[in-house]
Amino acid sequence: MLNELDKELEARGLDFVRYADDLIIMVGSRQAADRVMKSVACFIEEKLGLKVNAEKSKVDKPKGVKYPGFGFYFDSSAKAYKARPHPKAIAKFKAQMKKLTCRSWGVSNSCKVQKLNQLIRGWINYFKIGSMKGLCERLDSNIRYRLRMCIWKHWKTPKNRAKNLMKLGISRK
Repeated sequence: MLNELDKELEARGLDFVRYADDLIIMVGSRQAADRVMKSVACFIEEKLGLKVNAEKSKVDKPKGVKYPGFGFYFDSSAKAYKARPHPKAIAKFKAQMKKLTCRSWGVSNSCKVQKLNQLIRGWINYFKIGSMKGLCERLDSNIRYRLRMCIWKHWKTPKNRAKNLMKLGISRK
């Protein structure tokens, strides 16, 4: 149904991105944004017969926009706005990661790692177009910490912990 909207925006020569029913239209000024917002909302309601959610619709700079999990920031070295995972998406990932690395979850560590790999692979594939090298390094550190915690809990007794550490190459001293 929104293909008609795509055709209309292309005919107007507007730069836009649409994902399902989420839409971002890029214009040069606040005045142009207000004008385009009004005319596009009118087109959607009158020509397509759909209702525009006024609470979700807004005119804003890229820094204030959250678009299916992405936030935007201005990269001063490239002099352009770039995408990265939004803080809410990062918080959601961390919550899922904590749930999968819970010490009291009674599954094997290999099962935890398997589930964690699925989560990480999906998250990275979704956000791979964003700038997130530093974020991935921090998340990797956090994940490794959580896995060490699970392993330590799994070893239970001091005797077992000492034995397993020696197996890993730590000296007896």
